Amino acid sequence: MRYAPNRDVAHDIFQEGFIKVFNSLNQFKRQSSLSSWMYRIFVNTSINYIQRSIKSKFEVSINDNLNITEDVVSEIENEHWINHISSSEALDLVQQLPEKYRLIINLFAIEKHSHSEISKILNITEASSRSQLSRARKLLSDKLKTELKIKLGE
Repeated sequence: MRYAPNRDVAHDIFQEGFIKVFNSLNQFKRQSSLSSWMYRIFVNTSINYIQRSIKSKFEVSINDNLNITEDVVSEIENEHWINHISSSEALDLVQQLPEKYRLIINLFAIEKHSHSEISKILNITEASSRSQLSRARKLLSDKLKTELKIKLGE
């Protein structure tokens, strides 16, 4: 669900992943646990699915050539969000992000890939990866602030 915009797409990705697992079982070499091996297949299937669905490739804009620093969320804001937003609400907000931003957030924040790794996975520059992450964080931050204002009746 972290990669998909809705349950229908998540089910499609899940089904495609299981088909890949089933068709690749003979390639499992027991160098890791079965669950780890399957996890990699499902993550890669998710990334490939999202990349296919993005109509245009990640385009490097003029802003990507500027030194855009990553936004740092203050500890007060972070603690406020953690205390007032459930994990399901946070997942819902991430799912509302445009696909390319959702993909970057998942790869960087959840999968813990470096910008160098992301650039290779998505075939983009490291600067573009940083820029996309910065924009994704800003958009997610704005969505979280709006959600908090609604929840807290402000």
